[in-house]
Amino acid sequence: MSLNPFFQHRVIQGKDIYVVDDHHKALAAWALVRRSLLSAPNLITIDHHTDIHEAFLGHAHWENYGGRAPDQEAFRLGLVAQIDWRRDESIVGAIEYLKHDEHIDAATCSDTIGNAFCIQLSDSGGTPSTHASAANRIYALPFECFIGCKVKPHNDDCLVQQSNEIIETRYLDDQLARGAEISRCIGLPHIEAAPYILDIDLDAFHTRKAISPHDPTTFYRLIRNAVAITIATEAECVKDEWLDGEDQMDTAELLNALLTHVEQAL
Repeated sequence: MSLNPFFQHRVIQGKDIYVVDDHHKALAAWALVRRSLLSAPNLITIDHHTDIHEAFLGHAHWENYGGRAPDQEAFRLGLVAQIDWRRDESIVGAIEYLKHDEHIDAATCSDTIGNAFCIQLSDSGGTPSTHASAANRIYALPFECFIGCKVKPHNDDCLVQQSNEIIETRYLDDQLARGAEISRCIGLPHIEAAPYILDIDLDAFHTRKAISPHDPTTFYRLIRNAVAITIATEAECVKDEWLDGEDQMDTAELLNALLTHVEQAL
């Protein structure tokens, strides 16, 4: 039983790139990276969604509804306990039952990933700075709006502007500083200090301008220093989240543009 069917593997200037169609399949690539390291790498993910649902929540609910799992939470936790990043068959089994947005929790709770920091566009509150680590070691980085926004209350134009900045240096620097503050408060190394996987969901890009940053310096640093890169194409989510109806990009074009950035960064 192999993990290879879950992703397309590319190597660019010695950097392993794993492309998946559904984001939860990235668990297969993360397990392979984990096997090459002495300890679990962190995850820095750039996504529209937070992707922080509990692992197997959807499957456990369905089994409970069907009368096959009277104690839904015990059933769910039992599945989590069975995940073993060392064994292909365990990862294959986990991917089969993971639903949307459950893969990061599955990874951190199984020590496939150490700590996860989510740069995202769907939860402005995120995880506030805290002196206690999250039980599942996942931190959704909060945001206010695009950098320098003075509009109150924020509106649809704000959303477009913020989306356009998702990989601009000034926006990523702000997000990484928030992640660094969380790390400092709970006694972790700097967010970029530990080995990390850079994970990118193409639905984070809502416009052509978003995938063509004016200043990609920080984004390129994240690419260079990552131990590996995973990319989720998520075609339906890309279509749903796209903001510019006059200039649509499909996942193939977005993927090519992102891979061009990887080449330029390396």
